[in-house]
Amino acid sequence: ECPAILDADLHFAADICRSHRGHLRVLRARALGMLRELHRRWQPVTRRLRQFQPQGIRQVTAKRDLGFTSLLIVLSSWPDITYPYGLITGLPAVGYAPCYGIFPELKVDPIPFDEVMGDWQNHNYDILSSLRPGPDDEFLLQQSCVDADKGFCTYPMTQAELRSALRGEPFRLIPRCVITQSSGKQRVIDDAFRGGQSGTSRDSNKLVLCSPLRPAQHVQALLQGMTPAELTAARATDSLESGGEDWPDAYRHSPMSRFEASHCIVVWWHIHWGAPAFQIYSGLLFGLPLAVTSFNRYSRLSESLGRRFLYVLVSMYFDDAHLTDWSSSRGSGQAGFEALNELLGTPFAADKRQPMSDMGVFLGLEHHFKDTLSTGNVEFWVKDKLVSKLSGLISSSLQAGSLPPGVASKIYGLANFFEQGVFGRVGAGGLHAIKERQYERSSALSKDVLQCFQILKSVLQFQPRRQFPVLGLPHHRFCAASDAALESPGQGTGGFLIVWFRNQLEKREAFLADIPPEVYQLWTPGDKKIAQLELSQVLYSLVARPSEFRGRRGVWFIDNIAALMALIRGRSDSPDLERMANLIHLACFALRTWIYWEYIPSKSNWADAISRLGMEDPWHSANQFKLFRVSFPFFLWKLPFSAVILVFEML
Repeated sequence: ECPAILDADLHFAADICRSHRGHLRVLRARALGMLRELHRRWQPVTRRLRQFQPQGIRQVTAKRDLGFTSLLIVLSSWPDITYPYGLITGLPAVGYAPCYGIFPELKVDPIPFDEVMGDWQNHNYDILSSLRPGPDDEFLLQQSCVDADKGFCTYPMTQAELRSALRGEPFRLIPRCVITQSSGKQRVIDDAFRGGQSGTSRDSNKLVLCSPLRPAQHVQALLQGMTPAELTAARATDSLESGGEDWPDAYRHSPMSRFEASHCIVVWWHIHWGAPAFQIYSGLLFGLPLAVTSFNRYSRLSESLGRRFLYVLVSMYFDDAHLTDWSSSRGSGQAGFEALNELLGTPFAADKRQPMSDMGVFLGLEHHFKDTLSTGNVEFWVKDKLVSKLSGLISSSLQAGSLPPGVASKIYGLANFFEQGVFGRVGAGGLHAIKERQYERSSALSKDVLQCFQILKSVLQFQPRRQFPVLGLPHHRFCAASDAALESPGQGTGGFLIVWFRNQLEKREAFLADIPPEVYQLWTPGDKKIAQLELSQVLYSLVARPSEFRGRRGVWFIDNIAALMALIRGRSDSPDLERMANLIHLACFALRTWIYWEYIPSKSNWADAISRLGMEDPWHSANQFKLFRVSFPFFLWKLPFSAVILVFEML
């Protein structure tokens, strides 16, 4: 519930958007007019700076306005003052990258370029010896020639042509490969790990990137500080909108010097030559670690200029931009940011634009603003394309009657991504069989695999959407602590204490858990069941007081690490803990209960005495807790995912 830690210029943009709601179009039009005039007057500087660029870099940055970019860096006091020089001579790609002042600094030792080059002759021999024809060779040829057509690199060369082009200078190879993403999309990657460039690169910058939840963080920053009257007026006359942009060929338009390019000559198998093909790049390569930082220097600059000069709530993740604005702005924020990037020479792709709307997609997650001003929440869910992909993989496996390891890997990867847009940790557990299938030779649809499919299908059916609070709306609270003891096998005891807060009143309740022998029979064989007993106390509580938990938020103290981590992660290597954690998170979703799980040392746990002494505990009675006995919810243990949700919704 605490506000996210955001950049100062994002808070500045949020403050302007909040205080000038309804008048932002005029402000942005005036600012954009001044930027256009500055751009016009600065063109001679850009032409002059281009004279210092080598031919390859001049080609890569042909559309970028060097002078205007430099001027805005000065006017905005942007810390990364060396970036314009990098546009002229090339940005760091291999070796050492100094701290640019826009990311947290890492202490690393510089590395000389002769160490980066290393034993280049033996290295090149090993790379060339490993090249073989492959199923993606036609795609490699096509994409590599597209890059050459756009001026990012040379056309494919033979080894003799490469040596002639380099005039006998030493060079180090980087092998090119193709990866296929879970969506089925193919992407060319240059393998800096095999090429050795990763191992000989040092970066003084700790890259900080935004999360898929950034749209909600924008709204949270925007609504912070609004008075009740301002909020009421916004609800009556305005609404929130989301938009998106994407740069085409973003990496390739960031230059790399010919000297550094010689340390990463791209090589791949030419399907028609039946021999290796080589290319010298002037644009950054995807696989180089330092290229990630070099490119994101511009992402950070672009979003900052949009925030500072045009008062736009915009954040970028590599080449993807998300924008948040009032509907009363009539799209002026998105239009202004597009115009600014056109002036800078980095226009967005029109076919990937997301027009301003009450919902959008950012980094694979849908976000919805339609009811945000009234509910105080931004809802997230996985985008339709990924939902269809996961559903299709499950259906295909059921129809084929098998689950090969490769398909299991895709399903497990998609399922893990789903967690980002799901309420709590719903569905995080119960996927052991699919996880293990990735490393097995079997393709059979076992009972456990089918159960995993049922869990995933239930998640898709119920759509337990993640809710991100952006308004400090009032909620009833609670504070709880639980503990258990196991002095001998099968003889455990347990209990928990809850303080319910409602306005200025509080109600204190103590619970003593009945743990019959049948409970232990539900769990896997073994004598050490203390973690299971500890975790079960939370499940006892949700069944005992569903009406009290419904809609509440609170903190729960627990002193067992294994049980605590199962709650936090929603999964565990222990099937017993995973099952109970799964039931607990399903209950929290059905009851719309938010619980912050917190560790407490055993000696400080105020539920310790009741878990051991039961009714004889003097602490709970001395502190006016009313005592109750509770029974284990056996009926829940074997219910399917969807039935558990329905049960708790009706309790």
